[in-house]
Amino acid sequence: MDTVRALIKQIKSYSKRDWNFDDYPTKTWENPNAGEDKIVYGAGIVYWSGMVGHGETPEKALTVLKDSFKLYKENNEDLPRPGTKVPLKFASTENIDKYEKTAVDFFKEVLNMDYYKGFYSDGSILAYFEPYDNDEAAKKIKEAIIKRTLLLYGVDITDIYDEPLWKIFERIETKK
Repeated sequence: MDTVRALIKQIKSYSKRDWNFDDYPTKTWENPNAGEDKIVYGAGIVYWSGMVGHGETPEKALTVLKDSFKLYKENNEDLPRPGTKVPLKFASTENIDKYEKTAVDFFKEVLNMDYYKGFYSDGSILAYFEPYDNDEAAKKIKEAIIKRTLLLYGVDITDIYDEPLWKIFERIETKK
């Protein structure tokens, strides 16, 4: 069924140049192992790996997906043709790789995590380690990370806290 819908959307896409969300074949599904109500349902664009949304209902998952599509369209010049396969792209790690030793230490000492048990790209930021649904807890974690970094490395990262991790590691290494 997905294949047929994708083919129809692809054929229709040749009649216009500017594609919108409705030009893409979508699907919804139930997440049987969802640990939280807010991700019980998923929605995605057929054949577009990584373009997904989650919600408490199929409709809410589609709304999140539509928002993700809109954000993608606003930040990218070219959209993939509807109905075609879009492979998953990994972000560059060129910059963060330059500071691997510092990153390993920072993750262990500041975040109490093993750097090698995750994937961190040049776009990874500290906010990814904060709870997204609790502003007060996120604020406390942010303050703790800033304080711990200052105590351990003698580096104030307040002004670059929301910048990519590699910029924080660069500042730490510059301070050494």
